[in-house]
Amino acid sequence: MFEEILERVQYYKQLGLNPLALATGCAVKVDLLRVVYPALRTLREELEGSGLSIAPREDALTFRSEAEEIHRRVYQLGSDCGISPSDIRSLSKGKTVHAVTVVQVFQRYADSPESFLERVAPVYEALAKAGASVVIGKGHSILTPFPEDEFALFDFIPHVGSGEGFTAVNNDTIHIIDPSQEPGDERQVSGAISNSFNDVFVLGVHKKLRMLPVLNAPSEDLLDKLWGNARRFANQYGIEVVEAEQPKRGRLLMGATAVGYSDKAPPVFEDRVEPGAKLVITRPMGELAPINLYLSAVIDESLVKDLEGYGIEFEEVEKAKDRAVELISRPNIEAATVICKYAPEAFEEFRKDEHIAVTTDVTGPGIFVVKELAERTGTKIKLHRIPLLFPEISRVATKLYIIPNSTSGTNGPFIAIVPDTIVDDFIRDLRSRGLEPTVMGEVIEKGVKPEVVAPAELREYVADQRLLSEFTLA
Repeated sequence: MFEEILERVQYYKQLGLNPLALATGCAVKVDLLRVVYPALRTLREELEGSGLSIAPREDALTFRSEAEEIHRRVYQLGSDCGISPSDIRSLSKGKTVHAVTVVQVFQRYADSPESFLERVAPVYEALAKAGASVVIGKGHSILTPFPEDEFALFDFIPHVGSGEGFTAVNNDTIHIIDPSQEPGDERQVSGAISNSFNDVFVLGVHKKLRMLPVLNAPSEDLLDKLWGNARRFANQYGIEVVEAEQPKRGRLLMGATAVGYSDKAPPVFEDRVEPGAKLVITRPMGELAPINLYLSAVIDESLVKDLEGYGIEFEEVEKAKDRAVELISRPNIEAATVICKYAPEAFEEFRKDEHIAVTTDVTGPGIFVVKELAERTGTKIKLHRIPLLFPEISRVATKLYIIPNSTSGTNGPFIAIVPDTIVDDFIRDLRSRGLEPTVMGEVIEKGVKPEVVAPAELREYVADQRLLSEFTLA
């Protein structure tokens, strides 16, 4: 069995991909805190007053009404990006056009904000000079080991049509979900597309679903298989597939721009959060720890003995890995329907005793999203527990330095800030849809310096000292 998996690992290496990096899901992203966010701050300042604006970090691009058209463009990075000002003006039709973007950058330029800007700034500057009003509502930046595989993909959404609700749009891509399986395995694409929809579903959006796939492969046969898997996934969940231009660069890429519509208001009422509100997670987190631990043990069989020393059989890790992949490849649409139930109508006033104030997706950063919630809401949050899918496996993966953050995941659960008055009903509805919700903490102060007090056991699941320093461990 190990020989077969090692052959697959070697196959991914031949594609220029690091299987252990792949097993951390969003680890192929350009570092957000160290590179992307500082670069975007600089870009915002430089482009202030131009026709282009970059929205603050959000889980998804949202706007009122329904999106009628979506137009994809794929550009080069650098000064010769190929943007046509007349094309952008024709898309905007004299009005604001929204956009989401995926940028794939050569890893050499992803080490610092300055080098990252060197490649991406010319694209944004060309858009700013196009003579149209463009709002970049969501961006996604990933790495490639091949300089010729760089690209900037934009999905433009012109002035929206009618409708009293709102539209949510997100884009996400990965290289692979489970490197121990063939890339043509159905769960690879279903996991990638589910992950793309996660930032839409976390807002309670689950109607009129559409997707513009982002797919590439080293051979036409594999590419056809990926497209077949994507269409089967779409049929299963009632998602319309919109054909669109593809990057046609890179050895392997899976994902989509995900679009949905809701007649409810999105749960982005940060200023309405009150002390006493509970943090409810829709299911335990930490999908990536067993995948990483499993692959590491296959590549280095001496780890199997280390696992046995901690009382964990390899077969237990394999079962946990399979369950994690199954969860990743299943869209969180059930949680979305429950969140939608507790959201106000589009033009209804928010009621703090009836409606969910804020939600967030627990994916790449894992537990760190709680600190982001504290910053968004200006509150002090106390965590009572760290709900993990596989606590012992996560603990050992951290102790063996297999993964720096065992709470992280791909297509992870949601955390909602829920008023105490409806917590029991909210949990009951989640359970009725087969989920395993937990009250993991509560808001204890408002209007203070953002802070998260976490159980000291967090040290057992997070080896990254920079991340740990964001918490007050008690």
